[in-house]
Amino acid sequence: MIFKKSYSFIILPHHGEQGKSVFFHSWWLNAILLTTIAAAGISGFFIARHYLFHHKLKTAFEPTFKENEVLKEERKGYDQVKDSLSHDISSLQAQLKKERSNYLASVGSLARQVDNLRKLAVKVKIQAGFKTANIVEEGEAAGGPESPITLGRYDINMPVETAQLEARVIPDIFQQVSELKKIDGYLETKECLLSATPELAPLFGKLTSTFGVRRWKRSGHSENHYGLDIAVPRGTPASAPAEGVVTIRSWVGDYGNLVELDHGTGYTTRFGHLSKFNVEIGDRVKKGQVIGFVGSTGRSTGPHLHYEVRMNGTPVDPIGYMGDLGE
Repeated sequence: MIFKKSYSFIILPHHGEQGKSVFFHSWWLNAILLTTIAAAGISGFFIARHYLFHHKLKTAFEPTFKENEVLKEERKGYDQVKDSLSHDISSLQAQLKKERSNYLASVGSLARQVDNLRKLAVKVKIQAGFKTANIVEEGEAAGGPESPITLGRYDINMPVETAQLEARVIPDIFQQVSELKKIDGYLETKECLLSATPELAPLFGKLTSTFGVRRWKRSGHSENHYGLDIAVPRGTPASAPAEGVVTIRSWVGDYGNLVELDHGTGYTTRFGHLSKFNVEIGDRVKKGQVIGFVGSTGRSTGPHLHYEVRMNGTPVDPIGYMGDLGE
């Protein structure tokens, strides 16, 4: 039997030294041989299994590998687009920087114009007599730096950010627009007031009776005279001294034929002793429009116009409301 055999190995050293003998039973050699064969079989099994697994894995992921190749190509395209976009962004940034510079210059110019507008508004207010605490009139006393430091209220040369500059300019624009609206409203009101304030002589002639106490020729007694008597030929046209509405057009006692105009500002004017009317009740007349013709109706000694000016119903001297004639 193979397992009953035994083997001896003699090891002979060099230089004549005594040799050594190694004894092995046959079953040791058989065990080593079987172990080697088993190890080779197991290794072959795992190698074959690994190869099959790798092959299956490669087959399963082959579409993925191909897709990865496609993605790599697409990525190259994306990288090219990215580079192009980066270039475009750089160009846009440069353009925006230029536009911002131009915008700041425009805002700076606008700031100067607003400042000039503010000065003009103050000047107009002063000339128009617009009373406000914000107006400071220029007088003899003055001061300030010899050379200009800032552009009006805005120093455009300062490194001010756009938002900060807008925050200073835009509110001032609205403020100046508001101020101009106030001025416009004030001037419009003043214009209406002036157009409705008696300032023209209704006609020119000989002044025979003044405003105040006078002596009446027929009785010789003193009496109050609430207007002016202006002697002119019969039929001379009498004109409205300001815009107004006809409130009286009729015979009124001593006035005779009387026209009264309400000018809507507290002022009323009366024209007495007319021979003929040229207006109707409710008519709106313009300054200088003929309202009637001179006569001698009512309590009168001859052709003349009795002209009155009343403020809130109180008679005032008309001579102060007749333009150059009153100076």
